[in-house]
Amino acid sequence: MSSEAWQRYLQGFSHAHEPWPALPLPEDPELHWWRDLLDERQAAPGAQQARGEALLTALHHALPQLQLPQITGISGSDLYKQAVLRGEPLSHAVLAATGPLPQWEQPEALSLWIAPHPCGAMPVLHTPSWNDFEVLVRALAHRGEPVVLPDGVHAQAVSGLIHWGLIHQFGRQSRARLIVLHEAPYGSVDARHVPGAMSAGDWLAASTTLRLEHELTHLATKRVLGEMRLNLLDELIADAMGMVAALGLFDAALFGRCLGIDIDHGERPIANGRWLSYTRELSDREACAAVQLVITRARELESRLRDRPALLATEQAMARLRWLCRQRLDQPLSPASAALH
Repeated sequence: MSSEAWQRYLQGFSHAHEPWPALPLPEDPELHWWRDLLDERQAAPGAQQARGEALLTALHHALPQLQLPQITGISGSDLYKQAVLRGEPLSHAVLAATGPLPQWEQPEALSLWIAPHPCGAMPVLHTPSWNDFEVLVRALAHRGEPVVLPDGVHAQAVSGLIHWGLIHQFGRQSRARLIVLHEAPYGSVDARHVPGAMSAGDWLAASTTLRLEHELTHLATKRVLGEMRLNLLDELIADAMGMVAALGLFDAALFGRCLGIDIDHGERPIANGRWLSYTRELSDREACAAVQLVITRARELESRLRDRPALLATEQAMARLRWLCRQRLDQPLSPASAALH
């Protein structure tokens, strides 16, 4: 296998060995809007979380995308231009006349918080409702178009979002970044496959932590290394950071199951597994080879972290991330001791 796509796929991060900027990175000024919203919704300075219909009402004012009918062609309509691009108010009658308005299943369960990270804190919208997750992702990531979300998608990072709260406060050049999360078992994996004999409820809670850290890791590589790729190496790195944050360990078998690999029958890729999303540019033969490589690297990683438990400590998270970002799919992992120096 020597296709150009295959060679490009194996390259790793282009700037992985260059020095990183001093961490933590400066906080985006736009986060002040989100912090003010938390204070207002909770009526208490420094509130950690806002939730419910009052939160949704506040978001409607800043993000008119959430109020528009989610019908084919809405992103190119005059209604979208008026409400989203120009920030002009629209009456309920005008909105309803265009098409069915978004229906929220559990608005009282919608929550917002700001997730800290050395490479940049991010606002997070979280819902236990798949219907409400679809509404949010279609509105914020797909400009209201009624796209069909794959069943295995439970998180969406959004950037470049038109946000009139930020525009009014910081100017028309301001754009929002946020993460949308759906509450579900990570990778659709049952709790019985998770190390530590976790209950279903505990695994559900851990899945939110894992999923959030996974998304924050992708955003960190984008901000520090300039790359956020659809690549199995990136998924290994993000899942490793997420598992350590959620479980205090990395488990190669759990990683494989979450990726859609049949760990119990020869590590075969499952036909509709998550791995497909990260190998689309490859031939079938190359994709299968990439899956085998990432499972090999995952088993090495489990062993390396078991031998160097200091790397599992929270204060070593960025050292761990820098070390992981220097790896390649087609080469054995470098010694984990290098991450501690």
